[in-house]
Amino acid sequence: MRRDNDAGALATLVCLTVFAAVFVIYTTRYLPDTVATHFGAGNQANGWMSRSGYLLFTLSFMIGISSLVSFAVGTLPRKYPDWTNVPNRDYWLAAPRREDSLRFLSAHGKRLGCLIVMMMLGMHYTILIANHTRPPALPLSIFTSVLVGFSLALIWWVVRLYRRFPKVSKSFVHHEGEKDRKRANR
Repeated sequence: MRRDNDAGALATLVCLTVFAAVFVIYTTRYLPDTVATHFGAGNQANGWMSRSGYLLFTLSFMIGISSLVSFAVGTLPRKYPDWTNVPNRDYWLAAPRREDSLRFLSAHGKRLGCLIVMMMLGMHYTILIANHTRPPALPLSIFTSVLVGFSLALIWWVVRLYRRFPKVSKSFVHHEGEKDRKRANR
């Protein structure tokens, strides 16, 4: 998939979100009526929710946060370019590069939404496992794997963002400006 393929990124986000929502809805019925959702010292449960409350919270958080982040990263730069925080914003959002840059940001925002959905799916799986032990206890290895996996994926996401929008020297900007003028004169 091309890095700026917004339609592909949207399709991936929608399919992943639908899969995750169906998985959460289906597996939540295997949780007890009162679900251990928070764990303290010794990985022992110290916070609880009703099963239906947990389901509503998990789906709302998973769909809401991933949608909000995807929208913020992918759509707001088009409406508010001054709020966009990429290296050399004026260069990358100048007319000759603007559409390519905005397409990449839109697709990249959806990829971040996918990462959030996957992290929430991992957290749900962790809650499922935790609630199948007596007394409920956080499975630290699974919890740590989800957090480390999300952290590494987020680092990858940031690296891709900075590789797409590198800082450019004045000579590079001048050289690119010359190329842009030549293209415009064709």
